[in-house]
Parts: sequence; structure tokens; C-alpha cells
Amino acid sequence: MKRAWLEELYRQWRAARGNRAMPRTRAFRRKWPDLLEAAGLHSAEAQHVALRDARKEHERGHVKLNGLKGRTYLVQTIELPLPAEPWLLAQFSQRQPGECHAASLREVSLAAAWPHPRFPQLWADWCAKLESVFRAGRNLRPLYWGSPESVKEMLGIVYRLTALLWRDGALVREISVEIGLHSKALERKRRGVESCLAQMFGRAMPLEALGIVLTDSRTDLAGIFTLHFPGGETQIFDELRSIYGLSLSDLERAERASTPAARILTIENSKTTLRRLASVNSDGDTLMAACSFPTRALLRLLELLPRELPVYHFGDTDPSGYLILSKLRSSSHRQVKPFLMQRRNAPQTVPLGEYDRAILPRLLADPLLADVAAELNVIRDSDCKGDFEQETLGLPDLDTWPFFTRNAPAF
Repeated sequence: MKRAWLEELYRQWRAARGNRAMPRTRAFRRKWPDLLEAAGLHSAEAQHVALRDARKEHERGHVKLNGLKGRTYLVQTIELPLPAEPWLLAQFSQRQPGECHAASLREVSLAAAWPHPRFPQLWADWCAKLESVFRAGRNLRPLYWGSPESVKEMLGIVYRLTALLWRDGALVREISVEIGLHSKALERKRRGVESCLAQMFGRAMPLEALGIVLTDSRTDLAGIFTLHFPGGETQIFDELRSIYGLSLSDLERAERASTPAARILTIENSKTTLRRLASVNSDGDTLMAACSFPTRALLRLLELLPRELPVYHFGDTDPSGYLILSKLRSSSHRQVKPFLMQRRNAPQTVPLGEYDRAILPRLLADPLLADVAAELNVIRDSDCKGDFEQETLGLPDLDTWPFFTRNAPAF
């Protein structure tokens, strides 16, 4: 039997208290007429049926109906006594928030004890941060203490993904099976997994950065260019100052691409820097593409564009930023020049992290990074990143290439 009044009581209780882990001290109360109105019970007959049902629960001690003095049949408010909250949750197959909160904390504690073979400190720090946030009754999206099963699953996925060194070019569905999921699960959970990876590593960490090839790869762009398809069909993209996305499947259908731009600029930070530069690219002289890691879609775009078009990469100047530059050069088979990637000293020392120290020897030995070896040597010798983030350069002060008058290299 549909019990609209009870469903509405549960909905309002959930909105008010369902995300609070701390114990309550007062009963949950709502005005009975307002509850009926919100439940869509407008007719006298529907309200009479609801009241008769609520009186039965009142007699069982599950709710408390409060009427006017001397006219108790005129119900004014309905209360959910604190001892009755488990009963209400059971009607909708839900658990108490406190129980979920404790279960999620247990999952984090168990995960923190796992010995991480590659990044023990990063793993321990992330688990400690997660525990601290949960204990405060808050969430660290995409992880919510109200869903301990999801917390357990995501911790397991991130651990297994980061504990092993995956071979470059490993297919996402193969990896999904190798870490104990069904073949399409990792793709479906990709956004959540990548958010967790970014929390752990302190920077954007797409699955591609682990060497995993995605079937639904895409790239974000800003600027003007045209896709040319077999048979003469074309598709023009001319949203000059807007960010738009293209999927690998769209790019694979094309046989070539053209652009009036004089250069391509790949940009590591797509959320801030790409948008800042796109907003001042007034003459469309630069075609910009997001590159927190060279995706298959981005590489396909570079393959379609004319080889004589110069390519620049604007990345952070920490080891991770230079790793992206190396991967872009090796995967695209193009001469990619660094843009504004000279190391800058920071007012405060930013020491290298566990991930930085793990990849730095490989970068120093990489022949593709010979032109930035001096920057890498300074990072190694100083054991600090310096002022490495793109955003600290501030807003561009030119509305055309090279966008910045300060620190601009000679071209």
C-alpha cells in the first residue's frame, strides 16, 4: 500500500538529518497539514486515510501525533521520536547515519593498514585525510561516509590501480578485469576513480597517466579548426573563446584537419589556465587543447593537423609536468616545444613528494627531455618544486600570443 505521508516524512527527515552522523537530541517534528500538502494529499478523503494510518503508527509508538488542547482529534504536528528513527529507516531499507558513518570509518582504517608497494606515504596520507574528513561528519567527494559499500569498493580500486606499474597501452577493459571488476566497470566508474587519484597524488591523474588506454577518450579544445571527412564533408568548429570537447570516435572518422591558427598550444591545467588563455585568444592565432596527459583523442588530433604546424606545451614545472611533456613528445612523434616551463623559485619551499622522487630518475635519463635537463637537475639538487603551478603566473596581460609579457621566452 502506498503511504504518501510516510514517504514524505522520510524524505524530509532524510533532507534534514540523513547526512548528519552526530547523534540527535530532539525528536524530528513537522506540521501535519503541511506534510499532507507536500505529500500531494489534497482531498478530504485522502487526508482521512492518511490520518487513520498515522494513528495506527502512533499507537505502536512509531510516531507521535499532537492535537489541539481539548480537541486532540485536530492533529497539528507529527513527531518522529528518536527511538523510532531505526523503524523509519527500515521501512525504506536504509540504515541509520551513525551506523553508516562508523562502517565507513572502519573501511578507511582497514585500507590504511594495507602496505602500499609503490607509494606508501601517499597512500597513508590520503587515508589519514579521508579519516579526518569523515570524523568531522563531512564528505570528500566522490566518497561519502553514508555509503560504506561504495567507500570500500573505491578504496580497493584505487589501491589496486596504484600498487602495480601498468604496461603502456594497457586497455581499460583488460585492466578492469585484472583488478577484479567486470570488463566495463572501470570505464563507468572512471570519473570517481580519477577524482580519488587526484586526491591521492595532489594533482590531476587521469587513467591515461597510469598507461591505461580508454575506449571513450576525448579532448577539450579552444580555437578554430575544421575536420575533413572522406567524401568531402566538413565540420567547422569556430567557438573561438569557448571550450568544446571532441571524442576519439569523432576524430577517427576524419581523414585530416585544418586550422587558420599559426600554432598549437597544449595546456596542462584545463580548469583554469586553458579557460584564461581561451578568453583572450582574440585573433584565433592559437589552437589550444587540454593536456593533463596526452589522451588518444589529443594524439589523433595532432595526427590529423598539418605536420608543419608548430606545437607548444604549457605545463607545470614539477616532475609530473615534465613527464607529461615527455609523453606528449614520444606519443605524438612531433617536436613539442616547452612554453613558459622555466623553473621559478618559490617564496616558500615546496618539497618533492613521494611520486616526484619516484619519477625523477627516469626523467633525468630521458633523451627526449635533454633540452630541459638543467631544470630537472635543479629540482633534483634542491629537492623542491619551486613555483611550479601554471596558475601562479596570474592572468595573461596580452590578448594574443604569447599572452604574457613577463617571463615570455623568445620565439
